[in-house]
Amino acid sequence: MFDRSFQRKVWTMLCLAGLALSGSACSAQNERPTATTAATEAGADPFAGDWGFSTRCSKGHYVGITFKREGDLYMGSWTDGSDLSGSDGKFEGHVRGKKLEYDACSEVAQNGGYEVCPKFTRKVGYFEREGEHLVWYQQYSKVIDRYLTLSRQPRFQAAPLDPAETCAGE
Repeated sequence: MFDRSFQRKVWTMLCLAGLALSGSACSAQNERPTATTAATEAGADPFAGDWGFSTRCSKGHYVGITFKREGDLYMGSWTDGSDLSGSDGKFEGHVRGKKLEYDACSEVAQNGGYEVCPKFTRKVGYFEREGEHLVWYQQYSKVIDRYLTLSRQPRFQAAPLDPAETCAGE
């Protein structure tokens, strides 16, 4: 079996090649479905739909998240990677107050990461709306910290890079 580092490099190269060829968001195993109702696509649902983040600073960082809602359950998929490595998996969660609390799993075993799908690691973070954006909070050790801020994105397209982006120290 290949080590995790090699697997992540291969996955990332495949994702980047696919992204370059298709203009699509990068996910080795998950299609990025969107919510099925017109109200959700219009933004009436605060969490359902496609969300993304991207930067070319450091080694790049590209994130794609999709949530769909069925009753009070949100289900979705995630991709999170850089120019060097990446991973993907699934979410399940419920809204509690203004937060979408989630459980997560990973498509590939990761040292210290989420359980391998279909088994979920429970209560590992939450999402919260901040204006037009979705803020992702993740658990590190026993603390939940702000991870990054995502924006809505068109279906099957990578999150746009900010043309005014400046990278400190680069």
